[in-house]
Amino acid sequence: MTRRRFSLALPLAAALVAGLAGSAPADDPPAAKGAKVPAWETARTTAPGSIADLRALEAATKRVVDKTTAATVGLFIGMGAGSGVIVTDDGLILTAAHVSGSPGTKCKVILPDGTEVAGKSLGTNTRIDSGMIQITDKAKAPDGKWPAVAVGKSGDLKKGQWVVTLGHHGGWRPGRPPVARLGQVLDSQKDLVRTNCTLVGGDSGGPLFDLDGKLVGIHSRIGFTLAQNIHVPVDGFKTDWDQLLAGVEVGKAKAAPAVYFGASFEDAEGNEVKGAKGAKVTLVVEESPAAEGGIRVNDEITSFGGTAVKTADDVRKLLARRRVGDEVEVVVARGARTETLTVTLARRRP
Repeated sequence: MTRRRFSLALPLAAALVAGLAGSAPADDPPAAKGAKVPAWETARTTAPGSIADLRALEAATKRVVDKTTAATVGLFIGMGAGSGVIVTDDGLILTAAHVSGSPGTKCKVILPDGTEVAGKSLGTNTRIDSGMIQITDKAKAPDGKWPAVAVGKSGDLKKGQWVVTLGHHGGWRPGRPPVARLGQVLDSQKDLVRTNCTLVGGDSGGPLFDLDGKLVGIHSRIGFTLAQNIHVPVDGFKTDWDQLLAGVEVGKAKAAPAVYFGASFEDAEGNEVKGAKGAKVTLVVEESPAAEGGIRVNDEITSFGGTAVKTADDVRKLLARRRVGDEVEVVVARGARTETLTVTLARRRP
């Protein structure tokens, strides 16, 4: 018999469990067999405050896992492994763009019971990391239909709301169901959801559920720590749904032309230069936007468009967000003085 694996990702909640257990009488009996467990309000944003609360949260988590496990699949594409979730009974899978790869790529889909079926990648939106895959091996669908989950609304998520992740970390493994982890929403924005649910390699593309068992996100990447992770909001998939189904790489054909600044820096590799106040300029191209804006050799750029900078990489990242014709305020340290200049960005030269 395969045992279900859970991970309570939130250290605070783990401490609370220990604290509650320690404060209860040593002979505190388990819930009586058949006793009704109180309901956990699915939109609740606070931590459990009692043993009864913990039992209610546990029961809600188990319902989500039982309801969604069959649709949580492992994906093998080339040499990479990831996760995904089936959202329609004809085998449409939502995953991360960096998992699905380019449209038309063939892949292997593995259901939790070990059933292997063929699939192909559809469209992607690499800006938010959303991707779709279609199961093409229709004949293996049980009773002609694949298990699927309900798609919810990521825009309804609240900070502190409890959520559940599933995923095949390290790739699908025989006899191991998708690993479930419980946590809370740290932040919910238009283009990303951040939670403290632990994610590791192989979880990418897996599902994030609210406690109603509805899909609200897809795992994208690990944050600064294992307990600060990024998910693609499911609402982002809805915005691009028709294009993703059609195999379109959303936004790729409409990329803005690269802008031209016209300066080189001492920290060419993007590393901070010891003793420098900012990104130190070593070359200014004649008649370039930098030259016409008053940038000089040995200037140290400390602010670009209102954002503080220290390295050449900082400047490059900010340039990547700009468009041809933008007027950018550039602050430089010039010897003992500080100068504020205005640079008008041009189209990058061929």
